[in-house]
Amino acid sequence: MAVASPATIQKAIEKGEPISEEPPLSVEAAINKLFDQRRQHALSLASKLLPCLISDTPILYLYDQIRLCMLFNLNGAAITFCGILIEYALKYATYRKENPGIATFDSSAWGAFEEITLVPAIGRARKAGLIDEQNESDLRDFAKELRNRYSHFNIQKITQGAVFEKVREKNFETGEEKIIELPASQNPTLQIIAKDRMDELSVMKVFEFSDRVVQHLFVMLSRNATI
Repeated sequence: MAVASPATIQKAIEKGEPISEEPPLSVEAAINKLFDQRRQHALSLASKLLPCLISDTPILYLYDQIRLCMLFNLNGAAITFCGILIEYALKYATYRKENPGIATFDSSAWGAFEEITLVPAIGRARKAGLIDEQNESDLRDFAKELRNRYSHFNIQKITQGAVFEKVREKNFETGEEKIIELPASQNPTLQIIAKDRMDELSVMKVFEFSDRVVQHLFVMLSRNATI
C-alpha cells in the first residue's frame, strides 16, 4: 500500500513509476467481494464472541449490535456500542436499585435516567452501592480515554502515539529511497489507517471490559434482591 497526494502520484506516473489504477467494479461485483471478505472474517471470529447472559431486552439488543459490528469488521462502531452498553447498563441497574419491588416498568422514573450522561451515571451507580471506588475509577478512565474519544470521533486523540515502522519513503524528484518511522499524526489519512488497525487490536478487550461491567452490575442487583 502506498500513501501519497494526487499531485505526487501524477509526478510518479510521469517519471515512469509502476503505478496502476484498478478499474472500478460493478455494484454487484463490489458487493460480492465485500461479502466474501466479511464472510471469511466472520467465520474466524464467531466462536470467540461473548454471549449475553442477561435477559433484559435492551441489553440483549446492544450485545447483538456489538457482535454484528465485529462480525462485519466494523470495529470502531463496535467500540462505540460498547460505550453505549456500559452507559445503559449503569443507568438501568441504578433505576432497578432505586425502584425495588416494582413489578411493572415505570416510564416516568426511567425518563429521568435518559437525561443522564455516562459520567453522572457512574457517580449515581456508586451512590447506589452498585460499584466500589476501584470500579468507579476504571469507569471514569474508560469514559475519558475511550468512550468520549470514539463518540466524538476525536481521531487525533485516538491515534496519538501511533507510528508506522519501517516505512519506505521515496522522493520521486531525486529517486532517493530511505526507511523511516512515520507518525500517524502527520496527516488525517494516516490517522484513519492507524485507527482502523488500533480498533481491530482493541475491540475484543473493550467488549470484554464492557461485559465485565454488565455482569458485575446484574450480580449486585441479584445480591440486593436476596437480602
